[in-house]
Amino acid sequence: MKKLIIFLLCVGIIGGGGYFGYKKYMDNKKKSVVVDVVPVSMMMQPAEWFEYYNESTRGHVVASNSQRVFIDTQKLVKAVYVKEGQEVKKGDPILEYDMTVVELELAQKENQVNIVEHDIKMAKKELEKIKTYKPSEDAPKPPEMDFSDMFGFDDEPDDIEMPMLPDDMELPDMQPEPPASIVTDVVKPAFTPAEGNGTVESPYIINCTQEAEVSKEFMMRLAAEKKCAEICVYSSDLLYLYKWIIVPAEDTKMNEFENWKVADGITIDEMGQASIDTSVKLYGKLSFTQPTSKKNADKVPDEPDIIDKEPTPEEDESGFNYQDYDPDDYYIDPDGTDYVYSRDAIKKLIKEKETEIKELEMSLKTEKFELETAKKRKQDGKLYAEIDGFVKKIGKASGEAEEVAEEEEEEFDNEDLYEEPSPDDNAFAVIEGEGGSEVVCEISELNLGSAKAGSTITINSWQTGATGTAEITGIDTEPITYNTDGWGENPNNSTYLVHAKITEGADDFSIGEWIDVKMTGSPDDNSNTSGSVYIPIHYVHQEGGDYYIMKADEDERLKKQYIKVGQIMYGMFIEVKGGISSKDKICFPFGKDVKEGAKTKETTEVLTPENTDFYY
Repeated sequence: MKKLIIFLLCVGIIGGGGYFGYKKYMDNKKKSVVVDVVPVSMMMQPAEWFEYYNESTRGHVVASNSQRVFIDTQKLVKAVYVKEGQEVKKGDPILEYDMTVVELELAQKENQVNIVEHDIKMAKKELEKIKTYKPSEDAPKPPEMDFSDMFGFDDEPDDIEMPMLPDDMELPDMQPEPPASIVTDVVKPAFTPAEGNGTVESPYIINCTQEAEVSKEFMMRLAAEKKCAEICVYSSDLLYLYKWIIVPAEDTKMNEFENWKVADGITIDEMGQASIDTSVKLYGKLSFTQPTSKKNADKVPDEPDIIDKEPTPEEDESGFNYQDYDPDDYYIDPDGTDYVYSRDAIKKLIKEKETEIKELEMSLKTEKFELETAKKRKQDGKLYAEIDGFVKKIGKASGEAEEVAEEEEEEFDNEDLYEEPSPDDNAFAVIEGEGGSEVVCEISELNLGSAKAGSTITINSWQTGATGTAEITGIDTEPITYNTDGWGENPNNSTYLVHAKITEGADDFSIGEWIDVKMTGSPDDNSNTSGSVYIPIHYVHQEGGDYYIMKADEDERLKKQYIKVGQIMYGMFIEVKGGISSKDKICFPFGKDVKEGAKTKETTEVLTPENTDFYY
């Protein structure tokens, strides 16, 4: 008996010491993580640094009384009704689009809007369902029963003398009694343990056969609730073989769990000797000791018969009435969603679903906008002359264009590659009337706010150096390209043509002359970009439609800070319009150690992507 007690004490001390030692190691490791942060003042660039590229562009002096037609890239030209040199009147048809492509696009946009609306409807239904989930902390459990009085002795009997075993007598192998309930297929998240309450001292005891499988949802529940369990494995003859001790770690990640079988990696030979394959991923500690059970702890070899009274069939001293006990009151549907997730896990699921709905609603706005744009394109398919004049240039219909492809290629070979292109080069049709000249320049989508009708621009000749001013008369509604080629511009912006009438110095400029154009803004333009700054884009993390940085708070701990952003320059800098200060200290917001609450340390090293140079 003494040997048994000493053996059990040793096992308990070693097991408990190992667990708490591991826990202390993980806590110390977590405390030792320090993340480098850099002052924003060391990496930011003021918005004024980019003003030259935002407000300056190039232009061309052309005949003011002219009409240029640029092909809608979403359409094909079905027919052309004029030819070069032909005189036209205002209202004459110039060309006609093939509406088949337009109608197909319109149908696709309508279908896409319906799909997104359906996805939003389904996501909202799923959200309402998640809100009805019952947390695992509230799972019903059968009442604990005290069977001590049924066998005629208390927990610590004083009137019974246990027999002493001779010193030279070896203890027989202690085989636990066959379990009353045993899992033969899958250990599911909704379970009723044979014993235990999930603590280290009293883990959940779950009995199963060698063919049983442990579900990942069961492991997720243990990790979420920080509970311990022993998966006790029995043979087909209900003989105890071994157990898996499961103690979830503090930094366990839910996506790391998978279904696993209790026999994975275990081999038992004919002599009963077991071996383990360490190459198999293990989710617990293998042990051949007896289950952590009150019955096993109290069991003594050659125990005398101390039962001196029959068990009370109806009620014990604790007041529990066995006749009123109904197992259905404690039944948990193993295939249901109740009691599967912890309260915190349910909150996380709700937040994720709400974020998904928000992103879908933003996507729906985009799809509806594109649908309205497609509807505008669906007109009669014809373009008409807007002035009286002569056709200076006209392109070919889509079918005819293939026939002249070789001729155009020969002309291209004879062209001067270094000659600046004319605004007419990109136009499909040009009609010129009589009188005057105007300035035509290109502007990106993000800078349209500084090019309103009535705004004044400054012009400067490339050839003569002459300067003058012009007033913007209009901006084309259709872009000439869907990207910008300026190295200082966001490449995802469309490019539009701006028309302006020369108001000062008109005699110093001639048609066909190239000029520099400086946007000075409209009289009512009160915009001010001095409050915004630019920082390296890799220091900003995108989350759906939102952007955030990770910065050090007043306690030198990392915290998430959402920011308001603007345009992207060179693909390397992003404009920050709010949510950041030059005094803030931020870190590279990626990596396993970058988490809210982590300790920070100030550094002067600004991280840069490979093969990229920043100048500060």
